[in-house]
Amino acid sequence: MVYKVQSKPYIIYNPHCIFRVSYPVTQIDQFMSRIGRKGGMSLTTGFDVYFGDLNANIAGDFYSGGNEDIVHMLCDEAQLPNVQSATGQVSGRYLGESGMQYPTSRMFTDVTLGFLCDAEMTPLKFFTSWYDFIFSEDTQGNRGYYFDARNATPRPRNRVNRLQYMDSYVSNIKIIKTEPNATYSNGRAPITFILENAYPYSIDAVPLSYGSSQIARVNVNFYYSRHTVSYGAAQPGQIRVPVLP
Repeated sequence: MVYKVQSKPYIIYNPHCIFRVSYPVTQIDQFMSRIGRKGGMSLTTGFDVYFGDLNANIAGDFYSGGNEDIVHMLCDEAQLPNVQSATGQVSGRYLGESGMQYPTSRMFTDVTLGFLCDAEMTPLKFFTSWYDFIFSEDTQGNRGYYFDARNATPRPRNRVNRLQYMDSYVSNIKIIKTEPNATYSNGRAPITFILENAYPYSIDAVPLSYGSSQIARVNVNFYYSRHTVSYGAAQPGQIRVPVLP
């Protein structure tokens, strides 16, 4: 791998990344040592997702008795939520100045989580039962055999959908960005987003087809009221190097 350094503003090139450095660099080893003390570069494959403060009626059989670990492990796609502000405009402060945007409130968009499905379809069962609980739908089941499924009947046609109170169906979702340390592959947690009062508002279709076999997966979309960010401190071995002037 070949590196080259361009003097001022000290841009370091490699075939995959461009690093802009605000301090004089005399050797590539110095810069790589600084990055190494931070624990290296962050990878997109390190994260964990947890659902906390769930109503016992939502957890049910699909998020208890060890199934919660299955749901955690099968989450294969997540995102750290964005930050956005609603703005207003003020004009006429100074002669010749155009309108200036200023923030008025914080905006929180939805977030999507993707899950692989085991042979029992545990993630899909969990989120579907959660969604049904929001509208007071009873959970129907059978013994899990093919002919039992063929003989399953729908709910009464004259049933009503009565919405539950929000406090009974929301959850605090923790999306933890993890990094490896000397002991565990997810031993460090530099930043954690806590999505407050989150609930699934839509569950995407799960495509099924003949042909080449693929693992079934389901995407679930969540709304939430706001989020809290928890900043992890540097662990021993991660030495914060002051930036040189």
